Amino acid sequence: MTTPEVDKRKGKPRIKRRLSVRFGTDAKMCGGTVVDISEGGMRIESPESFPKNSVITVFVQFPRHSVRLRARVIWSGGGGSSSVGMGLALTQPEPSLKRAYAEWVAEVKQAVAEAHAAEAHPAAAAQAAAPAPAALPAMAAPLAESPAPTPAPRAPEPQGPVRRRLESRQGQSYEALLERQTEGWRLTIVQLPRQLGIGTPDLESTCPDYASAEKALREFVRAH
Repeated sequence: MTTPEVDKRKGKPRIKRRLSVRFGTDAKMCGGTVVDISEGGMRIESPESFPKNSVITVFVQFPRHSVRLRARVIWSGGGGSSSVGMGLALTQPEPSLKRAYAEWVAEVKQAVAEAHAAEAHPAAAAQAAAPAPAALPAMAAPLAESPAPTPAPRAPEPQGPVRRRLESRQGQSYEALLERQTEGWRLTIVQLPRQLGIGTPDLESTCPDYASAEKALREFVRAH
C-alpha cells in the first residue's frame, strides 16, 4: 500500500489511492475517480468539473458502502487530455469518512494477504506431491519401479456461498460471489459502484470446483 503523505495545509495524512466517486448538485451529477484523499479533502479526476468555490455533494465509494460528503472546489484544471483535476476541501469534519477509510485499509491488507496465500498454496501442494529421488538398486537386483507419488490432500471446500470484496492493481473495487451449484461453483463479479443502466455482471462463470473459481477470480483482478 502507498505510504501516507502529510497534507502541509492541515497536517492530515493524504493517501494516494484510487476510489470511484460521484459528485455534483441536484441539477447535475458526474462520475470520476479519487486519486488521493485525506480527512480534510481529496483530489478528483473526471471528464467534467465545477467552477472554483462551488459547493457540491460528493459520494465516495468504499468497498462496504459509500460516504456522502459536502465539499468546496478549491481549484479546477489540469489533468490529462480527457480528464480534469479538481481539488476539494470538506466544508466540515466528517467522522464517517475516517471510519470508512480505516475499514477500507484493513480490507485491502486482508485481500492482499489472501491473494498471496492462495498463490503460495499450489506451489506448496506441488512440492509435497513430488516423489523423492529413488535410490539406486544393488547391481545384482533387478531395477524396481518407483511407486507413484501420493497426491496431496485437497483443502475442504466451503459449504455455503462466499462473498468477497477486492481491489485491482488499477484501484478498481469489485464484489465477487462464489456459489455452490450442482455442476460446480458459479462465480459472479461486479464492479463497485454499479453505474445506472448497467444490469449485467462484469463476469459470470461456472467452474468445476472451488479452487478453479478462486483461480478465475485472481486472474480477473490481475487483468483489471
